[in-house]
Amino acid sequence: MITYEQTVAPVRETGRVPRLLTALLMPIGPAAVALIRFVIPPEPVGPSAAANPGAVDLVQWFGLIAAFTLLPGAYAAVGLARRYRPRLAIAVALTLIPGYLGMTALGGSDSVVAAGTKLGLPPDQVTLLSNAINELPSVSVMVLIFVFGHIAGIFLLGLLTVLARLVPLVVGIGLAVSQLIHLTAVIIANPWLDLIGWGLTAVGFAFLGVRLVRDGQVSAEGR
Repeated sequence: MITYEQTVAPVRETGRVPRLLTALLMPIGPAAVALIRFVIPPEPVGPSAAANPGAVDLVQWFGLIAAFTLLPGAYAAVGLARRYRPRLAIAVALTLIPGYLGMTALGGSDSVVAAGTKLGLPPDQVTLLSNAINELPSVSVMVLIFVFGHIAGIFLLGLLTVLARLVPLVVGIGLAVSQLIHLTAVIIANPWLDLIGWGLTAVGFAFLGVRLVRDGQVSAEGR
């Protein structure tokens, strides 16, 4: 009987504590975005924000958490993936990393909504300001990069985890389709579905974090 062995690149040694911290960090960014998408005021944003200023504050704080955790988590996932499927990992990096960088453009309009609401500006004016920011050419390009990059990048990462058997099959499939679920939720304006979509992304990253720690332990035992 012919057997096939999967080629795995050598693991660069890191300490146990950094691995654990990285693993804990990986799902935090997607989880923060899941909460943002669940509580974010719906369109038209001005009247919605005026009616629920607490949600606007939550979006700001969860956005801060996401800003400092999404990219490190993505880098860690790519670093793990390239040991098993180097070429596919490059495709993940070329889509997911720029996608998460482009996501920062959304913070501008969110901040305008928060500031305008706190200043007591008319809700219609807050909506106009938010829309004007989103229509700026540079912002539009960044949002386009974000939309394509994070959807394609997460799909490819999920596909990679399935092919390389990095996580249980159901988790890998859930990760692959998670941002397609998010896209559907945005189109039909369903915050519960959005919570599920980004929640599946967070679960996928949590399992990748466990795999990161496990791979490090195997490497340490083999020295």
